[in-house]
Amino acid sequence: MKKYKVLLSYLILVVLFAFIPLKADVQLDTSKIKNYKVIKSFYKDSKNKFLIIRSYNYKSKSFFLTINLNSLKTSIMTQKEKEKLTKADKSILENTNYDILVNKALKNSFPISNAGINDSIKKKPHEMYLTIDMCPSSKKGYEKELFEKFLDLKQVNKKIPIAISITYRWVNGHKKEFLSLIHNKKLDITWINHSRNHYYDKNEKVLEKNFMLYFKTNLDVEILDVEKMLLLNNQVPSIFFRFPGLISSAKINKRMINEFSLIPLGTSNWLVKSKKVAIDGNIILVHGNLNEHEGIKILFKDVKDVRLLKSIYNPFLIEQ
Repeated sequence: MKKYKVLLSYLILVVLFAFIPLKADVQLDTSKIKNYKVIKSFYKDSKNKFLIIRSYNYKSKSFFLTINLNSLKTSIMTQKEKEKLTKADKSILENTNYDILVNKALKNSFPISNAGINDSIKKKPHEMYLTIDMCPSSKKGYEKELFEKFLDLKQVNKKIPIAISITYRWVNGHKKEFLSLIHNKKLDITWINHSRNHYYDKNEKVLEKNFMLYFKTNLDVEILDVEKMLLLNNQVPSIFFRFPGLISSAKINKRMINEFSLIPLGTSNWLVKSKKVAIDGNIILVHGNLNEHEGIKILFKDVKDVRLLKSIYNPFLIEQ
C-alpha cells in the first residue's frame, strides 16, 4: 500500500510540473553566432531546388539558411545535410516561384511607399493573409486578445498561419511577449524581418530622410541582427523583409533583393489607413504592439472566420 502511495504522489508531481510554464530566456547576444555571411549558392536534390543565402557557425558547428525555390519556405541546414545535395548553377532558378517573385519585386522597386510585393500574384478565393507588425513600442504587453483569443481555430492540432514582422528592439523590450509568441501552440508563424532598430524621426517630414532612408542606416546591421536574433531563439527567418513605414527607395530595394536575397513585402490593405474592408486575396497589415489598436478592432469586424487566414506563401505559389 505504501508503495502505491509513493507512486501516486510521484504521478501527481509529474502532472503538476506539466502545467508549470518552463522558464526560458530570450537570446539577444547575436555575437554568439560566428562568421555570419551573406552568400549565394545553388543546390538540388531529386525533388527540390535550393538557394543557400547565409552561412554561419554556432557552438562550433556549421549551419546554412536555405530557401526552397518553389515552396519559398526557408530552413536551417546542417553541414551533413548540405553535403547530401548536388551543387548546381544559377540556371535552376529560372521559372521557380522565387524567380517569379524576385522579378515582380524588382519591377516594383521604384515607389517610395509600399514597393516590392504588395498584392497577391495568384488570387485565391476564401483566403486572406494576415501580417502583424511589431515595431518598437514603449507600451507594455501586446494585443492579447488578438494573439491569445481571436487567433484560435479551436481545433486540436490545427494552427492558424500568420506572418509577424519583427524588430530586434521590440523583442528587447518585450521578452515575455516574444516567448509567448514562440510557444503559442495555436499559431504557425512566418517571421518577416522588420529591421533591428526601425529608425523613425517624428519631426522629419521628408520621407527620403526618414525610416531606413536615414543616411546613417547600416543595412547589414538592420537586416542581419534580426536574422541572428531569430536563429538564436530557434526561429527561422523567412525570405520576406518589410520596410519600416513601408518606406524605401529603388536603390535599397535592389540591394535587398540582389545582395541579401530577400523579398520586400508591402501590403494590399493596411486596415487603419486604407479604410477598406478586408476581402479575399488581401495581404492585411495590422500592428500587434498596442500602437494601433484601431486596426485590431477593424480586423475583428472584417474577418468573421479565422479559417480564411492562410499562409503568406500561398498567394505566390504559381509553379508547383
